[in-house]
Amino acid sequence: MSFSFPNVAFGIAALALTACSSAVTPEKISQIKPAMKPAEVEAILGPPASIEHAETTGLTGDLYHYPAPKGEGRVVFLNDAVFKAEFVPAGGKS
Repeated sequence: MSFSFPNVAFGIAALALTACSSAVTPEKISQIKPAMKPAEVEAILGPPASIEHAETTGLTGDLYHYPAPKGEGRVVFLNDAVFKAEFVPAGGKS
C-alpha cells in the first residue's frame, strides 16, 4: 500500500474542513429547541466536551458544555429534555 502526496493532502484537508464545520456556533445553538432529547441535540451539535450532572428527588439535571473558538455552547436538560440552550461568547457571562 502506498500513499501519494495529493491523496494524503486531500485527506488532511477533508479532516480540517470537517473539524471546522462541526464547531458550535450561535446559529447551531439556535437550532436547539425546548423539550428536545439529548440524542436530538447531539445529532445537531455532536457529543459534548463535558457533562455536569445533578439530581434531587424527582428531578435530574445535566449541563452539556460545547467549547468553541469564539465562546461556549451550553445546553441545560431537566429530566432529559432541553430546558435552555445558549451560546456564551468568549469573555462573556451567561
